[in-house]
This record gives sequence, structure tokens and C-alpha cells, in this order.
Amino acid sequence: MSDLPLVRLLSLAVTEGLTKLHDELTSRGHPGFRPAHGYALLAILDGHDTASAVAPRLGITKQGAAKLLQWLLDERYVAHLDRSTGDARRRPLAVTPRGREVVRLSAEVQAQLEEQWAALVGPRRMGTSRKVLEEVVAASSVDGVTRPGW
Repeated sequence: MSDLPLVRLLSLAVTEGLTKLHDELTSRGHPGFRPAHGYALLAILDGHDTASAVAPRLGITKQGAAKLLQWLLDERYVAHLDRSTGDARRRPLAVTPRGREVVRLSAEVQAQLEEQWAALVGPRRMGTSRKVLEEVVAASSVDGVTRPGW
């Protein structure tokens, strides 16, 4: 694998992590939950509570965001807020307790994966890897928004 470009190695590691994460989420009562759903929940938690606001955060169209948000509504991860105040055309969303549970669980599983990887390569090497990635991200043009890499 030493001849693979670093970006491909990172992509393979992300794929491995996401596969394990979503397998665990499925086993804990969240079947069908995918990375895009998590990114959408994080956007809503950050105050981007409509399809128009979520779409640019995920780098997708408003129609794509509406479809994604409809799945989250159908699965009870989000709910519409009361429309009795403000603009009746605006349909803001809020993350439900089920949505907060999957966000919490996702963070827990990701921490467990990081611990497993540290056990594999050693805590010092894992710490160095984390620090290097933090520095690369800090020096990049990424605006601090976590978004899918599609």
C-alpha cells in the first residue's frame, strides 16, 4: 500500500471508519442512517434549519436537501417547528430526541474507533497522526464546516 497516494489512503481509512460506524448504528436501532444524514443533522444543530440553508452546507441542491430532510422527517430524526409565528412559508426543522441520540451515539462510536486504531498503531503514533491532520485542515481552504466529500 505504500505506493498509494496519501489522499487515496485517507479515503480508504474514511470508508473503513464509516462502514464500521454505520454497521454499529444499524445494530443499535438506526438502519439506513448514512453519512449525509449525519451531516444534515449537524447542520440543523448549527442553526441551518431549512432545506435552503442545509443545501449549501452539504454542497447539494435545495431539492436534494429537501429529499434528504424528508427521510429524516419520516424516520423521526427531525420535526417541523410550530409555524404559528413568523413567515408561514418557512418550515424550520428541529432535531428530535431520536436525532440527538444518533448524533451522540455516532460520536461515541467514532471515539471507540479512534481507540481501536490507537491500539493498533500505538497511542503516540495515533496522536501524531491526529496532530498532522489537524494542522493540514487548519492550513487548508476548508471553512471549518464539516461536509461530505462527494
